[in-house]
Amino acid sequence: MPRSQSPTVDTVIFDLDDTLIDWWGSIERCLQTFASDEVIDALQSYCRNELWSTAPDGDHIWHRNTWAMHTSRATIWPVALAHLDAVEVAHLMSIFDRELWVGFYPDTVPTLDALTPSYRLAVLTNNHMVDTEAQRLRLHEWFDVCLAALHPIHKPAPEAFGLALDALGGVPADRCVYVGDSIKSDVYGSRGAGLTPVWVNRFGDVWRNKPADVIEITALAELPAILATLNGQH
Repeated sequence: MPRSQSPTVDTVIFDLDDTLIDWWGSIERCLQTFASDEVIDALQSYCRNELWSTAPDGDHIWHRNTWAMHTSRATIWPVALAHLDAVEVAHLMSIFDRELWVGFYPDTVPTLDALTPSYRLAVLTNNHMVDTEAQRLRLHEWFDVCLAALHPIHKPAPEAFGLALDALGGVPADRCVYVGDSIKSDVYGSRGAGLTPVWVNRFGDVWRNKPADVIEITALAELPAILATLNGQH
């Protein structure tokens, strides 16, 4: 009997923020419970204009740093809400700190459950709090490795992806898919390191000069079928 062919892809590495967990939606839902429309509009406008960056070679958004609305709130909120006095801004931040809970996208857990029996899974993020997030969200139920790529070796540096491959026991790059939302950090970084990039385009961004070898999905729920196709399964 002929030996069964090994799969082309057997390992999937994920970005964390804005790929598995939903910063934009979580912040928006939190704000809607206590803040006025004026405050929400001001914070959203600041986020779009200051924390989302446009690619230097095009007009598309290539990186979103939405989570800075929380992690750098002490400096961002007073600027974004400059029309309010400092006491009111501090009050709003205190409510936000108490009420914010950042959770998975709705399709995250079903997708991870579907992949776990057939693939090795890992997280590679620039988030230095990945250990705390792993505990909070029980990431080790799905992932063999949850790794932070820290300065100076952070995404999109190819060496950052090499750290993840090494942590997985030396998985060859060409057997690994990297899934992320950031064109700058995730797509270009993983592509440069020899992994197959899967771009999660939840916002419907238009990337006119997207390389042909970059796989685009609009939700994680599409990923199992993409992997099956890469492995020649129909």
